[in-house]
Amino acid sequence: MTSRKTDPVRNPQKAAEAIRLFNHATLPARNGHPGLAYPGTVYRAIGAFQSLAYRLPQSFDHIAMALADLHKTGHLTADYGTPTEHTAAATAALREAEHHALAMAEALERAHGATSPLGYCGPIDPDDDL
Repeated sequence: MTSRKTDPVRNPQKAAEAIRLFNHATLPARNGHPGLAYPGTVYRAIGAFQSLAYRLPQSFDHIAMALADLHKTGHLTADYGTPTEHTAAATAALREAEHHALAMAEALERAHGATSPLGYCGPIDPDDDL
């Protein structure tokens, strides 16, 4: 369990930065070499994204529960409209995000399974981290 002194928003911010770093690391090189040169690396990357996607629905549920609790205790105001309207809209959108995250996780599970039997038969760069 995390300390209540730690801002929980730091964790998804770190995850977003990690995804940005992954995108940069896997960008195909100008010399034509792919950013992901081996099927084992592809398989592991898909597996990691699958784990991430399966965890997202719970995160979105926790946000929705926190918002509902803030609303129920009367601790919300709104610059326009009502807190009830905004809470309902945010909760509906978070539930939709949960469904999309689950669909993404299931698609990644299929991709993970499809890449499982793949092997590599080309030249291996001795500098690659396999």
